[in-house]
Amino acid sequence: MTDIESIYEKLSHVISKEDFLQRIKDKVENMGGLCDEPMAAMLVANELGFSDVGRDSMKIGNITAESGQVNFVARVISVFDAKEFTRNDGTTGRVGNLIAGDETGKIRVTLWDNMADLIKAGKVKAGQTLQISGNAKQGYSGVEVNVGNNGVLTESDEEIDVAASSQKIKDIKDGMGDLNLTGKVLEISEGRTFQKKDGSSGRVGNLLLGDSTGTIRVTLWDEKTEFLNQIEYGDAVEIIDAYARENAFNQKVELQIGNRSIIRKSEKKVEYEEQFTSIADIKANVNNINISGKVLDISEIRTFEKKDGSTGRVGNLLLGDPTGKIRLTLWDEKTDLLDEVDFDETIEVLNAYSRENVFNQQIELNLGSRGIIQKTEKKVEYKEKITNIADIIPGESYSVQGKVSEIGELREFEREDGTESVVANLELKDNTGSIRLTLWGDQAYVIEDLDIGSEILIINAYSKSGLNEEIELSVGNRSRVVML
Repeated sequence: MTDIESIYEKLSHVISKEDFLQRIKDKVENMGGLCDEPMAAMLVANELGFSDVGRDSMKIGNITAESGQVNFVARVISVFDAKEFTRNDGTTGRVGNLIAGDETGKIRVTLWDNMADLIKAGKVKAGQTLQISGNAKQGYSGVEVNVGNNGVLTESDEEIDVAASSQKIKDIKDGMGDLNLTGKVLEISEGRTFQKKDGSSGRVGNLLLGDSTGTIRVTLWDEKTEFLNQIEYGDAVEIIDAYARENAFNQKVELQIGNRSIIRKSEKKVEYEEQFTSIADIKANVNNINISGKVLDISEIRTFEKKDGSTGRVGNLLLGDPTGKIRLTLWDEKTDLLDEVDFDETIEVLNAYSRENVFNQQIELNLGSRGIIQKTEKKVEYKEKITNIADIIPGESYSVQGKVSEIGELREFEREDGTESVVANLELKDNTGSIRLTLWGDQAYVIEDLDIGSEILIINAYSKSGLNEEIELSVGNRSRVVML
């Protein structure tokens, strides 16, 4: 292929070959023989806006800050919105960015003025293959190519394979930039507003993503936080051009999504399985706990006034698995699930945190706005641990089973806050002994359905020393009474 033919091949989409050859002939004649036909062809190309069409095409992996004028063919990976700015002389300029790649790597391409307008007009899109000519230099995040009004940015039919450069979460280290990954959404925080050093307002929000190698927290800034309202738990998310930074508070590496980064939903399948903790292995003051449990008890939802004057809601579930049981406290909108679940159903709890109850020194789970709770078809086996009455000691919670040997009367009383409630007593015995049960509130009405000799199971009653230092069980709103 001659030089003229190779140049025309890159111009064929904008000019006919007949017209191109005629322009070359005219150019040679007008210059009085000062240039030959190949040089005239390059001058014609320059007049058509293809100033570097005669240059050899480079591979992105070979472009350095010292390369100067470069010409290459690449596929557009991502496109950033074009923005206006004011120059020092008071005139208005336009700038836009895209990430382009080939089989050797990828590079940021900065478009100026008329070239940036192509982004605004929607003529530059992800997935296109482009012929690009511009000036290479060192940018903020590595080598980039600047394309001004005299550069080249035109669509090409050439097939380009882009180098696979996605990272796995386990390989991400503090200080790494230009990071790409795809992960499954495990947690979504609400965006919050803060004041920047210059006095302006900013916004920040977080995601927790997982892949087959681990999990990582992703921090989104300013307008990127709007993405948090577009996704749900379980969605696949693709991130392009993020950077990693260690969180000074917890020393964990996080991904940062700035104005040059791309974050979007993806159709890719992400291999990730949540790691579930057995209830018996849960320790106090641990975050991001996942469990599967069978519903053993469901509390009423209570309202309360928050410090800011707003109304909050709180409720509880008692969950069990083959290793034990634990109380889960739900806050605000999470309490809606209490009206949807029933005893013995199985639920999954994701991203809960554990605390020790200061009253009974038992570890409990809490689920806040970042947590997930949902029904599941998984089968979780749970067998209540029944304690012999003779083995009960004060200050612990127990489940006991036995026959009713005495039934007291239902009595009304007034609480310290002036409200009224009811209380009743039972005597329960098994083959090791007998114990007094005090039933409070709604639990007291169970005596209306009992007879002497009725067999019952009491789940999660609290033991304490009563009159004459005799041990008794208190059956309150956190307990459950099952007639057998």
